[in-house]
Amino acid sequence: MGNIRLYLRIIFLQLRGQLEYPLNAVVGFINQFIVFFLEFTAMWALFYRFGQIKGWTFNEVFLTYGIINLSFAMAEVLMRGFETNMTSLIRNGDYDRYLLRPRNTVLQISAFSFQFVRLGRAMQSIVVLCIGIVMNAGSITGVEWIILLFTVVGGWLLYASLYIITGIISFKIMQYTEFMSIFIQGSVSTMQYPMTIFPAWIRNIFTYVLPATTVSYFPISAILDKSTSVPRIVGFGAPAVCYIFFIISIWIFFKVEKSYVSSGS
Repeated sequence: MGNIRLYLRIIFLQLRGQLEYPLNAVVGFINQFIVFFLEFTAMWALFYRFGQIKGWTFNEVFLTYGIINLSFAMAEVLMRGFETNMTSLIRNGDYDRYLLRPRNTVLQISAFSFQFVRLGRAMQSIVVLCIGIVMNAGSITGVEWIILLFTVVGGWLLYASLYIITGIISFKIMQYTEFMSIFIQGSVSTMQYPMTIFPAWIRNIFTYVLPATTVSYFPISAILDKSTSVPRIVGFGAPAVCYIFFIISIWIFFKVEKSYVSSGS
């Protein structure tokens, strides 16, 4: 409980510090808003032209689009420090300070890298997801609400795991970790659409290598009662893969962290 209180306290201080420069915060917030708006407009134009794609309507894709983008945005807000800060922390020897503090290093990295401006994308994603829920209200009753929440949390854990894996790689390779962005950004751009529109090799990558389909296509198909390659009950339980993925990534992080050797700076 002490770790959580400290974590929230650090985030509050980070937020207050970032808001000391309100113009910078507002511009960054608006920038995130514009990027998301343009991406959403492109999706709308696609469905406006073709009506539906592989049996999926625009209303139904609101759910996959909202969940994937909300999951990614919240992971960016809280976990992007594993991508942007880890290399410099290790190279400069500043990671020693994290180890010397009697607190969980994952929570420290997350809290000290909190990014307010990324909340712009998260807030828009919440709006899109809420609209999607309203548009598909007839399919979301009872247990589907639980599955929807289970899926959203699972999506956040998936992208949090990917950022943690980037941090793991940083312990061994202190340059060129940007290639992980290919998987992270690529999965967001791809899985906000129905999986069935992509070639088999892309579907396999985002199912068996980076399991983004377990928090987009499969659970949403199950909620909307759409036919897929797996039974509906499996679709409901698919997000559990991301919970396991997160636990494994945390375990590996602490395992690799033990091999950390200070630069002596």
